[in-house]
Amino acid sequence: MESMKVPFSYKRAKPLDLSFEDLESLSPLPSSLRVFSTGPASSYRMLGAPAKRHGRYKTASVLLSNNRLTGGLDDIRLLVDKLLWQPNALCWLDLSHNQLTDLSDELLGFPNLSTLYLHHNRLASLCAVARINRLPKLRSVTLQNNPMAEYRGYRTAVLSVLKRITRLDFVSVTESERRLLPPIALESFINNYLKRQKS
Repeated sequence: MESMKVPFSYKRAKPLDLSFEDLESLSPLPSSLRVFSTGPASSYRMLGAPAKRHGRYKTASVLLSNNRLTGGLDDIRLLVDKLLWQPNALCWLDLSHNQLTDLSDELLGFPNLSTLYLHHNRLASLCAVARINRLPKLRSVTLQNNPMAEYRGYRTAVLSVLKRITRLDFVSVTESERRLLPPIALESFINNYLKRQKS
């Protein structure tokens, strides 16, 4: 999937807010979601929903935080295709405060994804995080308050796997941190370990 030039109007549009909806899965989506209602309940957090075109939202941001999502998001592509006018324009995805234990390869279908919030989940393995390194525009990731964040050297390990990011857990990655990343031999060991974990 190739990246595209995301219209500025999509980037600055209100996010599609599906937070605090008690969602356990992404498919099927219940019709009772606040964002689908026409009354004042649909504007409780973001002061309204983004504009629509032919029944789909013109935005580059989706908030799915504070739900009860589990597993690895196998239906994320289906959800985004159904709700966004330009699904490949997705730049910001907030999945924080859920119960995710893995990350689906379906996330790789969003080539413009630059910001991914994953804090306060149940991610325990660097293998799950390594998958998202293939997102070409990913620059900001949050992973704090996951089991993996409790390990000594967590930040260094994540930065050695996600080389292009410029912010981790809302903190900028400094040049001195980059200089302290593991040498090539250790990096090769980490990559081999990740490959073994996948098979």
